Amino acid sequence: MKALRKLVLGETWVLPLGVFLTLALALLLDAVAGDTPFWRHAGGFLLLACVLAALAVSLAPAWRRR
Repeated sequence: MKALRKLVLGETWVLPLGVFLTLALALLLDAVAGDTPFWRHAGGFLLLACVLAALAVSLAPAWRRR
């Protein structure tokens, strides 16, 4: 089971959890904001910021080891 988990998720759980939280946040904001101009114009940038934050958090341990 451990080998299957590593195959599916890789060595870290942080990046898949970050992507999941980003998608959950996007769905929540889409439901709340609907078709407002804010969401149409800034939604993509908010998602990009969340994805970059998740990537930075997942790579932080590698940066510390150097």
